[in-house]
Amino acid sequence: MQSYLCAVINPYLPMNAKKTIALSLLLVLSTRSQAYDLDSIYAVLDKEIARADDYILRKEQHLATLNERIAASRSPEARFERTFELFDQYSPYDDQKAKAILADCLRQAQAIGDKRRVALTQCFLAYQNSISGYYSEAIHWLEEASTGILDDATLEYYYYASTHTYGELGRYSDDEILSQHYYSLSNQYREKYFEVADTTSSFYYQRQLATLIGAELADEAEALCNQWTSIAASGSHDYAIMAYFMSECYRVRDDETGRRYWLAQSALHDIRNAVTNQASLWTLADLVGKDGDIERSNRYIEYSWMCTTKFGGHTRSWQVSPVITAINNSYREKLSKNYRNLSILLAVVSVLAMLLLASILFLYKRNKLLFAARNELRRINGKLNHLNTQLNESYSQMKQVNAQLHDSNRVKDEYIGRFLDLCSRYIDKLDAYRLKVNRRLKANQLKELQRMTSSEELRETETRELFANFDAAFLRLYPNFVEEFNKLLRPEFHQQLGANSELTTDMRMAALIRLGIDDSARIASFLHLTPNTIYNYRARLKSRSAGDRDELEDKIREIGLQRAVK
Repeated sequence: MQSYLCAVINPYLPMNAKKTIALSLLLVLSTRSQAYDLDSIYAVLDKEIARADDYILRKEQHLATLNERIAASRSPEARFERTFELFDQYSPYDDQKAKAILADCLRQAQAIGDKRRVALTQCFLAYQNSISGYYSEAIHWLEEASTGILDDATLEYYYYASTHTYGELGRYSDDEILSQHYYSLSNQYREKYFEVADTTSSFYYQRQLATLIGAELADEAEALCNQWTSIAASGSHDYAIMAYFMSECYRVRDDETGRRYWLAQSALHDIRNAVTNQASLWTLADLVGKDGDIERSNRYIEYSWMCTTKFGGHTRSWQVSPVITAINNSYREKLSKNYRNLSILLAVVSVLAMLLLASILFLYKRNKLLFAARNELRRINGKLNHLNTQLNESYSQMKQVNAQLHDSNRVKDEYIGRFLDLCSRYIDKLDAYRLKVNRRLKANQLKELQRMTSSEELRETETRELFANFDAAFLRLYPNFVEEFNKLLRPEFHQQLGANSELTTDMRMAALIRLGIDDSARIASFLHLTPNTIYNYRARLKSRSAGDRDELEDKIREIGLQRAVK
């Protein structure tokens, strides 16, 4: 199998290189199946494009550092080497400055008198002009370089520049005969290049990969890409070039997913290295546009065109312009489609707006009627609430009156019963007293009779009995009277019942007020006191009130009513 692969691999390669590629090819064939996550790498690419200015700034700072090193060079040879290093950084970044730096290198080499450096610089002037589309200038510098070739190292770059220049002329020539002639010259120089090339150089891998892909040997080209990966560090410009050729391998295989993945990888490394002479991103923009993602395609082509403008030259402009036109046409078509959809949507929205307006007017009228009805209902509810309040007040008053009536009935029943009993007893006592007086008269005991009628003992006894009956009846009616009465007084003026559960004078006066007898003359008559004394008692009682003194008698009248109301 390995010998077969060596036979079909490019005949211009050395045998050891063929064997290495054959081994890599076997590895490729055994691990071909691979899934690529395009969404993830597109997301990373979008973020890196947004950060492109940071990478360009870093590039400019690096270039400024190299310029400082050139200024600090102590020998012409060191100055030439550092100037050539500066050209290597500008070559994929700014074509005009790269060629200006090469012109400076040429002057330095001529001043040193080093023909090898002169020829080397002329080869790179030819190569730089060829990659930017200045083919007449490229051929001029090739002719100049051909007169000063001294060694194989310089010859390698001469052949490479010639291969590239004539290959580009063949690609972009409109004359078929001239195009074939240029391709023939390019092939001749390519054969000579492989004879002297450094097989570890980036130029070698690029030229070899271009040859394999041109012959549609995708597997061999991928194997060579993997071999180059072991030399080209990840993150370098060489890695970006390798990734581009890897995408070409997948193009040959018609594997569009793999092709897009490696184009994105190549574009990522170009952006991070601030490479403006790039082909990956605008190629990817074209493919993404064909996938229907016009927004992303437009974003990629805008950045790619900015790079093309930054780099200068003709070649990239020729390559990018058709893609820009295609993407622009797709974008216009999408805009036109969106405009049509927008017009339809606008018409639908207009109809819906009219329906909404009609609904709003209808709802407005309904709400207006509802508002009027609600106001009327609120007014009626207000009246009902007012009537309900009045009814509640009337009910409360009625309960109060009922309580008072109930209380009055209780008082009436209690005191009428006691009054009748007392009257009966007084009749018996009067009759007994009559008999007693009559016996004294018959016995002619006038002095004893005079003594009996002049003594106030009877009056006092009857008064005590009257008060005792009154107290007993009242406490029967209002058993909590003493407790409630004391609550109305300050603690130091609280009063207690007597030894025989009789009320104090203040309590009897309050009891009479509770029973509705609030006239001082009537109270004085009942208690056998003067009205003035009763007035003073009432004033003194008010002064002992725990609350508002003017409300004391009203609160006394309410004792026992709360329970009756409940």
